[in-house]
Amino acid sequence: MNQMLEDLPEFRNEVDGARRGLGAAAIEQAQQAGADGPVTFPVNTAWTGHYIGEEHDKNWFLATGGMQYDINGSVTVHPPEEEGGEWTYTMTTEVNFRDQYNWDGGKGTDVLPGLHVSDKVLADMHRAGVAQEFPMYGTSDSTTTEGP
Repeated sequence: MNQMLEDLPEFRNEVDGARRGLGAAAIEQAQQAGADGPVTFPVNTAWTGHYIGEEHDKNWFLATGGMQYDINGSVTVHPPEEEGGEWTYTMTTEVNFRDQYNWDGGKGTDVLPGLHVSDKVLADMHRAGVAQEFPMYGTSDSTTTEGP
């Protein structure tokens, strides 16, 4: 998962944006509750779909294509230290990934120059017992972020 976040800046930006949104939502919730000290909230987002196109990274496209991810952890909101100051948050989260490595009948790819392999052929091989679909999953290292 760490390598995926490193290799795919579009995906990393999407995850970073989701984290900022979670921090902003936690601040709003703490403000509405009238918090006068630090408040910690759990973070567990819904699974979100993401597609890695060939133009983003050919290896990740071939290995994954469409996948799902979620973010979990906790966020602590800190009220301003001075009246009128800025609310802040500290968030520690992990990104989880899941995908079923499978073949779609209408797809295919050039594995080597001049060698096109269709997903239909791979699916036929799976049904014949010489190829296998399988679940893929992973979790990133914990990341701590801070924000206003």
